[in-house]
Amino acid sequence: MTEDEDQKVVDHYQLSPHPEGGWFRRTYSSPERVLLERGERLCGSSIYYFLKNGEKSRLHSLKSDEIWYFHFGSPVRMHLFSDSDYYSIVLGQNWKIGEVAQYEVSAGVIFGAELLEVRGALMSCSVCPGFDKDDFQWALTEDLALKFPRHSQLISRLQSNRSIG
Repeated sequence: MTEDEDQKVVDHYQLSPHPEGGWFRRTYSSPERVLLERGERLCGSSIYYFLKNGEKSRLHSLKSDEIWYFHFGSPVRMHLFSDSDYYSIVLGQNWKIGEVAQYEVSAGVIFGAELLEVRGALMSCSVCPGFDKDDFQWALTEDLALKFPRHSQLISRLQSNRSIG
């Protein structure tokens, strides 16, 4: 996809800039709610999520599970940091080389994503219980880099000081 094609995807799906990077539009909010210790939340929510060439999803975590679904475009590497380990997976269409079309990020895992080719990628994300900005947290990248020194350059590349709001 060219820069013009990327913009056509943004326009077609009526996407807006996302604070973590990329573009999004909420496509589903459950009419049902659930009461948790942290407050009332939607039972589930879903968005389209698009990364243009050169964009990334900055390191963050959620207090809910999030499932990513790959639709088309560049394969996307997801970088994940659990309490004790770094790992990555590739969302994409080529299952023969280990790419996956769907991946669940467990609540509390710090993660970010970046394109592997010079073109954009359209994905969807669903969150259960549904997304609430109070459940979103930017990664404390200085602490993460101390915990995972082998990945300090990656952490630096995927960090952000922006706020969700």
